[in-house]
Amino acid sequence: MSSLYDGLEQLAEGNIYPFHMPGHKRNMPGHKLETAYRMDITEIADFDNLHYPKGLIKQAQDKAARLWGAKESFFLVNGSTAGILTALSAAFSKKSEIILARNCHKAAYHGVLLKELKTHYLYPELIDEGFLYGSVSGKQVQALYEKYPETKGVFLTSPNYDGVVSPIEEISEIVHEYGGILIVDEAHGAHLGFSEEFPESAVTKGADLVIQSLHKTLPSFTQTAILHLCSDRVDRNKIQNYLGIYQTSSPSYLFMSTMEQCVEMVEREKNQLFPRLSEYIEEFLEDTEGLKHLKILDEQFAKERGIYRFDKSKLIISTYHTNISGKELADRLLSTYHLEMEMACEHYVLALTSICDKKEGFKRLALALLEIDKGLKENHDKSALNGLDIFWSREESIPMSISQAEELEKETICFNQSENRISGEFLYLYPPGVPLIVPGEYITKEMIMQIASYKKQGLSIQGIKDNTTICIEVIK
Repeated sequence: MSSLYDGLEQLAEGNIYPFHMPGHKRNMPGHKLETAYRMDITEIADFDNLHYPKGLIKQAQDKAARLWGAKESFFLVNGSTAGILTALSAAFSKKSEIILARNCHKAAYHGVLLKELKTHYLYPELIDEGFLYGSVSGKQVQALYEKYPETKGVFLTSPNYDGVVSPIEEISEIVHEYGGILIVDEAHGAHLGFSEEFPESAVTKGADLVIQSLHKTLPSFTQTAILHLCSDRVDRNKIQNYLGIYQTSSPSYLFMSTMEQCVEMVEREKNQLFPRLSEYIEEFLEDTEGLKHLKILDEQFAKERGIYRFDKSKLIISTYHTNISGKELADRLLSTYHLEMEMACEHYVLALTSICDKKEGFKRLALALLEIDKGLKENHDKSALNGLDIFWSREESIPMSISQAEELEKETICFNQSENRISGEFLYLYPPGVPLIVPGEYITKEMIMQIASYKKQGLSIQGIKDNTTICIEVIK
């Protein structure tokens, strides 16, 4: 067998009878997913084991490491979440001090909780009207290291959900100068580094551990991701051990096969696929030059606002100076034009693109935006409550760590009466899953008002037990 897929195909066509899991026994004739069932197996002879790879899976992971330029790569079948938890657990001892970018995904905060880490928050600059995160700068990292010399490392997100990239090479030099470890959540950047049209990957810019979601921007099944070990600063045996904790003991061979196929496709066709995607994007930007109210936030927009690099595969469509919200725009695009967006926020919509997009899709989106734009009005009278910094509690207003808050007794009260109370729960918009309120932080009047605004707009508020946001748990 030359690959996982070849092996699964041969097994499906062979005559070996399965007296083993899974319970469908690869025998689902007439079922709509019959072909998938025939290739869905557990750890059997000749198919290797994800937790102790020596054969086909190791071969597939080695291909991935060569493609991205990593020292070693590990397949993740529990998504980037498993990679983030593993990276934090393997890199830092319990109760260590770390620098954490405040715009990280909720999984990073869960990793902090599990290892009882003490966090010093790094606040990315807010750009434009205060509703988009900017880059993290080396200067910011340097300042925090000088203030907290016991810091053991840095965890940040680059690119973020909106395509904003930070200067990883500069940051890595600072982190390593202080003897620290740099972990980069590159979940939304698995496609980076394969073309000059897009920014380079953190894998080759000095990060020690990099986590990527293959399924987000490359052709691979949902839930598939990869963890890259890029240096000797983190013990690979610890990584292997924690992967055994955070990943299922029954990994899907279909998932692993699609990861292998994805790696091979990118390796084989990257010189054609990425330039084609770039061409489609540039044509889309030309097609939408006539917009009068809606605004496409492109590379030039990012450059003018001091962003280090911008991943143009993320199409950010701003409604800030119009009379509709991002949610309303997304709803119109779906109901009238049958175009489903990746994310809708208060003031913008995110359209995610990839090497598998068709030109037709870009054309349809451009025409829809131009048509919608004709019926919009300009509106500069925005509420003062539109800045993400409303939710960025500075250190002096964070009375306790996440792990301390987790252990204390809590009570449930009305959310609109929680001003000046210490939150006992996470609260975030999903997507993108960046916590707005973190356990251990004070809840302010402005936070309560902004959450009420989000709720009124129909945005998805998650994290708290009461999904209606009528009530919230606070520290007693």
